Amino acid sequence: MVFAAVSAWRARPSDDYPTLGQTVDSVVRALVLPEGIAVVALCLVVTGLGWWRIATVDPTRTHLRWTAVAPILVAVVCVVRLPLVDWSALPVRYFLLLAVGVLFVGVFEELMTRGVLLVGLRRRLPEFGVWIASCVLFGVLHLLNALAGAGLGATLVQVVFAASFGSTLYVARRVTGSLLLPVLLHAFWDFGSIGLSATTDVRDPLQIVVVGAIGLFSFVVLAFGVVAGGVVAWRDDRPRRLRRRWRAVPPMGAVAVQGDEPRLPSTVW
Repeated sequence: MVFAAVSAWRARPSDDYPTLGQTVDSVVRALVLPEGIAVVALCLVVTGLGWWRIATVDPTRTHLRWTAVAPILVAVVCVVRLPLVDWSALPVRYFLLLAVGVLFVGVFEELMTRGVLLVGLRRRLPEFGVWIASCVLFGVLHLLNALAGAGLGATLVQVVFAASFGSTLYVARRVTGSLLLPVLLHAFWDFGSIGLSATTDVRDPLQIVVVGAIGLFSFVVLAFGVVAGGVVAWRDDRPRRLRRRWRAVPPMGAVAVQGDEPRLPSTVW
């Protein structure tokens, strides 16, 4: 909530969100400095809560190994986009600063949503509810982009996209048992997205077609991530559902013994 309030306070109607990260100055002002400050502030909060261990490490990993395909496919998309970036269009310091900026974004947003938020929600909700709430809130967080000059339609698409992406990042945490992979995937994804946007030649129809095809494939990949995240969370809640289903069954000690043959009490029948 504090992050949202500060973001709204910093936003100006004159902001041009589509140009974010297009130049060295934009990377420094819009990514490196504000996200760096946010990382420091959040680290102080986590330290004060004493949540570093539980916010960054899951005690148990999911046994559904097939769900690891979701973060693997996201990594594939990130790698495929790299050759499409025109590395000569901008100075080397741009890409170095961009790498630092997106790493700050990955650390801050993952520690906040797949870390602190996840731990807090687990205190009150079953894991399936935690999965839904964390993904939805992660998507809603991107509504703030509308205050920075993004179009409402594009912002709503980004909200859905981010919520779906959040499911894949949730799977990455559950598969590895650590927050490290979600942080790296998040940073890698943003690096390719911003770098590609800053260097794409809109006059080249072939490049536009290729970028569009990768974008469509990305939606398929993220849809798979939603399925994988839902299955992981639902399976985690299975013991709880079983306890609720069988809580009316009397314990074994309720078996009455008459003569030589054990007999269940009539209430069981």
